[in-house]
Amino acid sequence: MNRLIIVILLLAGLTSEAQTVKIPVIIETKIHTGMMFPFYKALNYLAKDDIYAFDLSVGFPTFGKNYWEKLYNYPRTGIGYSYWTLGNNEVLGSANTIYSYINFPFLKWKEIFQFNYQISLGGAYLNKIFDVNQNHLDRAIGSHTNIYFRIGIDGKIKLTPHTELILEAGITHFSNGKTVSPNYGINTGTFSVGLNYLFNNSSITITKPEIPEIGKRYTQSVIYSAGSKVYDNLLGKKYFISSASYNLERQMDLKRKIGLGADLFYDGSLKEALAEKDGTPETDFVKLIRVGLHASYAVKYKQLIGGIQLGHYVYSKYTVLTPFYSKLSLQYLFTSNMFGSIALKSHMGKADCLEFGAGYCW
Repeated sequence: MNRLIIVILLLAGLTSEAQTVKIPVIIETKIHTGMMFPFYKALNYLAKDDIYAFDLSVGFPTFGKNYWEKLYNYPRTGIGYSYWTLGNNEVLGSANTIYSYINFPFLKWKEIFQFNYQISLGGAYLNKIFDVNQNHLDRAIGSHTNIYFRIGIDGKIKLTPHTELILEAGITHFSNGKTVSPNYGINTGTFSVGLNYLFNNSSITITKPEIPEIGKRYTQSVIYSAGSKVYDNLLGKKYFISSASYNLERQMDLKRKIGLGADLFYDGSLKEALAEKDGTPETDFVKLIRVGLHASYAVKYKQLIGGIQLGHYVYSKYTVLTPFYSKLSLQYLFTSNMFGSIALKSHMGKADCLEFGAGYCW
């Protein structure tokens, strides 16, 4: 309750400031209900109760400040707070999240109704985690601090010039990126209803900037990333991981591109995974690396690039899980050539590691 009061006061302050300078601002509330999706049979016993959540956010509509806003049909961006029950209060507890979001319209009917998809990304604090003595049944999450990711589709119905009714369906993921074990993650599916109020909408003037032609059709990039992870046990020892990647991409339009590439991985946790029967860790460096080939798809909005890669190991001495891997990444262009990156690598939906990197494109 104290956290919620603080968030309300912060959002009220932002709204007051926006009214003072007469910029459009949206205050939005949502109530979610749904269920936990245990992707692994090992977590089936945890899904006991329905999930409930509450969102409070402040958003800002766009109106054509640059061609990206017109290209994406004038999206909304903002920040918010949400509180989640997780379907098993005794074992999983609850989560408090702070997140940023972007809401993209993809279908509009006059000024009355529109369909949108929304991507939210932030941090979450879970009050209950695995503890070998006090909470050994929680095999889903081993750390209080986690990544919060949500994607949803919503319909907005205008009730008055200032208010909209929101109906939404979405999926949510909590994970620590395998920086702590266990980390099966928590996945939920929910339906939501909400209401928002738009302040200062009389100051909105939609502009339609000229959209430029596509420049280069083909681009190349290299990126080096690193991080740490634990092996799938409860010892807590962390290992260094890194990767070097090359990607050749074709620009489909100003927003989207597809590509092919290659990856070289080093994974220190394979010392345990490939340990001898007597428990002696593997020390041969060649056995701790993996080589893979991938296909990629990416979407750009201003300086942000969100991407997904699906890959296959062509060399890996560790073959217990799967020969396939995937990556979800978010990149930020500091210049036309230099960018920073954060990526979550997974095997069959299970987080493998969280990587932070830097790259160069040309």
